[in-house]
Amino acid sequence: MQPTMDEEPFRQDDLIVRPVRPWTPGVHALLASLPLHGFDAAPKPDGFDDVWERVTYLPGATGDLGDCAEMRSKQILQSAARLLRRYHHSSALVLRDLTVAWPWQLPPRLPSEVICHGDFAPYNVVLNDGEVIGIIDFEAAHPGPRIWDLAYAVYRWAPLSSSVAVEGLDSLATQIQRARLFVDAYGLPVSERSSLPAGIIERLEALLAFMEREAARGIERYRRNLQDGHDRIYREDIAYITKWSPEIVAGLRN
Repeated sequence: MQPTMDEEPFRQDDLIVRPVRPWTPGVHALLASLPLHGFDAAPKPDGFDDVWERVTYLPGATGDLGDCAEMRSKQILQSAARLLRRYHHSSALVLRDLTVAWPWQLPPRLPSEVICHGDFAPYNVVLNDGEVIGIIDFEAAHPGPRIWDLAYAVYRWAPLSSSVAVEGLDSLATQIQRARLFVDAYGLPVSERSSLPAGIIERLEALLAFMEREAARGIERYRRNLQDGHDRIYREDIAYITKWSPEIVAGLRN
């Protein structure tokens, strides 16, 4: 059976199976190379054919910020940032050694310092014993600057959004505090933090353009996203971050 472009991944014993995409070879090359450079917190590739790809299942808890108090804890937030830093260190070495110009779902960006995860959000990590111990779903991986990946991670983990429906995370002060904890744990130099709000805005604008382009191509997932108002939320968040950018920068630096 030929899968559709909207087919969801599913678990099969100790594997996660999803349809093959044009970027699958690059993602599998990345996942195969990460352990060679000291990173063992990602799925291992288990091959692909003309229809399906398979990666190993990472055991542990998954969810989003609204699912449980543990996911919103300081310990989880900081361990996520530290794991992202480890991933960036290893993926920079993978990128250095790449000999094939693989196609990626998202366009590479310059300067290409690391292979960005592309969607490092709470719903794409695995928890165990109060720590983030794994990263999943590398479909959006692509070469780019580390700040490009970090900006989107901060946006999702703080979360810097005007439409947060999670109790305790809906105030700007709390969001800035969590953003500060994240960049501190990641180890982002203070001198680089002023550019973070602008980086988030640019990343969201790129996401909007991608969604609209894919919807125009007839990809049902993105057509549904637009119908459900995801684009409106991102535009509201762009306005929110733009408005409060001086306060965000001050909170990240001071």
